Amino acid sequence: MKKLYINILSLIPGALLMLAEGCTHKDLNEEAHTTIANHVEVIFDWSKTPAKEAKTMVLYLYSDEHDMMDYRFNNPDGGVIRTYGGPHTAVCHSNDDPYGHHLRNHQIHDEIEIYTDETAVLVGQGISTMRIPRAKGTEDEPLRNTPAMIYGAQNRDINLKVTAFPQKLELFPEELICRYSVEFVDVENLKSADVHIDATISSMAGGYYPGRMTPTEEAVSHTFTLTADLEKGSLQSEFFTFGLPEGEELSHKICLYIVLKNRTGGFYTFDVSDQVNKAPDPRNVSIKINGLKLPDIPDDPPGPPQGEGGISIEVDTWDTYHYDLKV
Repeated sequence: MKKLYINILSLIPGALLMLAEGCTHKDLNEEAHTTIANHVEVIFDWSKTPAKEAKTMVLYLYSDEHDMMDYRFNNPDGGVIRTYGGPHTAVCHSNDDPYGHHLRNHQIHDEIEIYTDETAVLVGQGISTMRIPRAKGTEDEPLRNTPAMIYGAQNRDINLKVTAFPQKLELFPEELICRYSVEFVDVENLKSADVHIDATISSMAGGYYPGRMTPTEEAVSHTFTLTADLEKGSLQSEFFTFGLPEGEELSHKICLYIVLKNRTGGFYTFDVSDQVNKAPDPRNVSIKINGLKLPDIPDDPPGPPQGEGGISIEVDTWDTYHYDLKV
């Protein structure tokens, strides 16, 4: 018995050292020694993803008996933690873009939400979003930045023992984010515009619930930038979204904001609902648009230079064009 007692004591300093190296977290209630699981090895198994690309991870443990515990790992593999014993719900997600992604309601596992900032400026051409036109029916949707890739997982059936002996908590992160690509082909008079053109896509999910593994119900418009290929006469962009909002099927419009070299603004709208809602793979959506025609203007028109150095461009009036796509 004495030998066993000494062996158990010898485990504790090592566990604390591994904890300090692997992650950071809030303190436990040190008065409740009889409820502590002293050596829990957290393992993130990446077998559900094509590549282990995350650099940091966050783990939340929820129980009915104690406050939520959070642990932050500076690696994608996991580490050793101390926590409370008993039944838990575990939620984890990658944390590689803490400035671009925000978190709210993280004290409740079903309500924890990841979302992005609202957009003040369309970055391609430096256009302020304060007075830009919006597609009909989307005027009240927030304009939000697109997210970066996020990985996550949840498990509602964790049961940790109250012991100093090692035990494992294994989670299987997967991609929480959808990939979208947009291509305009056979664009006429593309030389009339800048090589970077701003756009929005409407009625996308405003965030993601990693505790439910579903997008949120909120509908927002995401901003993105297209790059022009003058030789091919095309515009291309690839970006991430949280997917489609939970609930009823919505219509989706792409809006282009094109400031021409003569300083006039063109506002173009395209209904891409069929290509989005009927995509063969809703996590990898490809949108292709044909028929965009820009005004033909001189190569060197008179007028003031375009804004530079982050200065916001203001367009007094927008010439509006609507396209009905045949899919």
